[in-house]
Amino acid sequence: MEATEIIKAFCDRIGIAYEPDRYGSCFFEADGLRVAINDFREIDSIAIVGDLGEPPPQRLERLYRMMLEANHLLGATNGATLSLDSETGHFALCQFLPYRAVDVDSLYAVTDRFVSTLEAWTRVIGDFREIIPAAEKAEAGTGGGLAAPGFMQV
Repeated sequence: MEATEIIKAFCDRIGIAYEPDRYGSCFFEADGLRVAINDFREIDSIAIVGDLGEPPPQRLERLYRMMLEANHLLGATNGATLSLDSETGHFALCQFLPYRAVDVDSLYAVTDRFVSTLEAWTRVIGDFREIIPAAEKAEAGTGGGLAAPGFMQV
């Protein structure tokens, strides 16, 4: 089955019309997050891409380090990668699947896991925005700190 056929069948399964944009991307929302499914013919892959929003204005070095560590061996991204979209300036989560190894059921399962990962990283980046003022207080010696449970200090 070709990638386009798999993507069409996936769209049918989740109940959306297959209406690719001029780049061949199909979009849907899952839990309030926008996700794209793309046919990357030049590398025989289907890509799942989610927008994580704009980087916070401060403390980017810490966040970039955390994201790079998460990308290492894809351990904290469930097989996806974190990146920065140079066109939008937003962070993105991306996962590539060789279409010859994918069927509709496996694409659905991977996409479901991808959406969970996208939600988690959206929270991490959102929490990071909230933690910035606390971190600045801690550095200034006025209390606060990075006390959020499950947040990895870098």
